[in-house]
Amino acid sequence: MPTQTNSSSGELTLPSPAKVNLMLSVHGRRADRLHRLTSLVVALEFGDTLTIRAGGSTDVLRCSDPAVPLGPENLVLKAAAAFRSRLGRAAHFEFDLYKRIPMGAGLGGGSGNAAVALRGMNQLSGEPFTNQVLCELAAQLGSDCTFFIEGQPAWMRGRGEVIEPLAAEVAERLRGTRLVLFRPNFGVETAAAYGSLAAGAPDSYEPESVAVARLERFIESGALGDVLFNSFEGPVGSKYLAISTLLAQLRAAGVECLMSGSGSCCFALLEKNCADVGQIEEIVRDAWGEAVFWVETSIC
Repeated sequence: MPTQTNSSSGELTLPSPAKVNLMLSVHGRRADRLHRLTSLVVALEFGDTLTIRAGGSTDVLRCSDPAVPLGPENLVLKAAAAFRSRLGRAAHFEFDLYKRIPMGAGLGGGSGNAAVALRGMNQLSGEPFTNQVLCELAAQLGSDCTFFIEGQPAWMRGRGEVIEPLAAEVAERLRGTRLVLFRPNFGVETAAAYGSLAAGAPDSYEPESVAVARLERFIESGALGDVLFNSFEGPVGSKYLAISTLLAQLRAAGVECLMSGSGSCCFALLEKNCADVGQIEEIVRDAWGEAVFWVETSIC
């Protein structure tokens, strides 16, 4: 995705893409109570935009969405604090975030914003850190953050901080794949979704070997239908019947679809579907109403 810079003013504008999990398999809790997972994750052309510039004596965050918290709990400001601590000297920044990714959607909006902030601050500071160091900083902020440092189609493991880029030929097959995102008028709290998984243990967890075999089948066949899976669909769909009912309707119509992350956003592939995008949109709007969040995009 394009990077726009204005070196004379010390300003940098970067895209902050959304992501979807084409596969998200959760295997159980680790000793530290965090969950082990295996995921196939890709960035999208759709996303936010973050403008970064050198600041004064404090970090400042502004956002186009008034619902986004602007205090120290925001991951962008946490990223600034982590970057400054690692740098070992005073360095403050101003951030202007143009928000398009909905919150509580499972699209990695906040995590992506934080990772892009790290990349931008590093560039404005003369690139004192390698991507490996940026990944270490990102891992401190959240499980999804590390992926967005590179943003390439990747196999995600551990609690989400272990990122292995897919082989170039596999990644190239994915790029340009069209899909549509749709989200109901409610979000899902990630912690609550993990709590629901834990409550259903051990049946709610999938063995790691099953997830790896699924990923290997996809790499061999190239068919995305071979890899689509989300451990959260069961527990989240049981609580939010609007999600499980709609996905069942779409699948009955021959649409390859899935919930992304811990929800509530879902996506449908626009390649090789029995239903075209107009039919998919009609089914979604009939189920969730005309005000549903709806975006057509592609894997980047």
